Amino acid sequence: MTSLYQRLKESGNPKAPMEVICDLIEKGKTAKEIANIMGITERWVRTLMKRKKDGLSAKELLHKKGPRSPHPKRTKPHIEALVIETQQKTNMGPRRLARELKRTLNLNISSYTIRNILRRNNVKTKKVRSRNGNKRYYANLNHWEALQYFQIDSKHIADAKTLPPKAYAALFKYRLPKYQFTAIDIKTRMRILCFSDECSFANGFSFILYIAFLMRALGIRHRMFFQTDNGSEFGGSEESRKRKILQEKFLEPLGVTLLSIPKGEKEAQGFVERSHRTDDEEFYIPALPHITSRKVFMTSAASWVKYYNQKRSHGGRDMNGKTPKEKIFELSLVSSKAATSIPPILLDKVNTFILKMVGAQNISWDSHHLLQLIKRKQFVAPYNLVNFFAKNFSFFRGPLKKPHSV
Repeated sequence: MTSLYQRLKESGNPKAPMEVICDLIEKGKTAKEIANIMGITERWVRTLMKRKKDGLSAKELLHKKGPRSPHPKRTKPHIEALVIETQQKTNMGPRRLARELKRTLNLNISSYTIRNILRRNNVKTKKVRSRNGNKRYYANLNHWEALQYFQIDSKHIADAKTLPPKAYAALFKYRLPKYQFTAIDIKTRMRILCFSDECSFANGFSFILYIAFLMRALGIRHRMFFQTDNGSEFGGSEESRKRKILQEKFLEPLGVTLLSIPKGEKEAQGFVERSHRTDDEEFYIPALPHITSRKVFMTSAASWVKYYNQKRSHGGRDMNGKTPKEKIFELSLVSSKAATSIPPILLDKVNTFILKMVGAQNISWDSHHLLQLIKRKQFVAPYNLVNFFAKNFSFFRGPLKKPHSV
């Protein structure tokens, strides 16, 4: 079975393995315990801890160095220097570089030897760029179960560059929600949407808790991983006080690990970012000109989510034209109908309730304000989660079983 370390390393987020290890260190876990949890050696854990103290970057942390004493049959230093110099001038890969050295210098070196030389010296060819000039990240989907790894992001709906004039004007004319919060499961492409008028930390925090509660209510028992960017609505960077409190006090008891992407590299959020483009092309652009109230907007959004999850086929990797509902039915024991029928909600109206429910209203998140100063302080919420889900979502009533048909 693939180790947790390797699965995180191939999740598409280069910072994920070290974030989990640092989280375990802060919990007081020993190097031996961390090694057992991550599926790596104790020596490698201690090496990573030492590199972290030295302030190395995420990529340098995970780069394995060569042996202290070189092998007696290792390529001579001046040959290695020549290979590295030629590669940096031509940006060729090992095979092309071997042919180039043979053609120009009559130097016979195996392409595998060149590969090892470049790997030892951490020399790589330049990244392949997509049409928009951004790097592409690859996530190995075979390492994850259904409804285990979620990419979470917020979207500013009122984008004048994307929406046509009529659709853009409708957002302001009828005072429609300006922000969309999205969570997508990278394995099945199942999405959960919420909307808000403000892109605030209270709404981002509430959305994360909302997703965690929903998955546990559906019967998901494995540990989940929530990946976000470094936006203020999700607590900022991984070193921020808000992120640490959010992880330790609220998400850890729910069996959720919060991950962040490298700063400025939204390509690591490829699944959720691509789904936002689908929202623009198939929902906002054709539907917004005909929406005349917030009620109609929320009804249309609920229909769109249901269509996306249950009827819209996906041609992405490992989907083979299936819908998220069909993929969940194939891979998971939870009800595919319940998982793909979750309606969107307005976070501004429920954030106070959710935060009171988990006891977050009196926590000092930073030195400037308390979260309890958000709107509707006087609202008193019931504390029974089971009653809350039973009253608001009919598909949570009764035990969930795998249906006999999709």
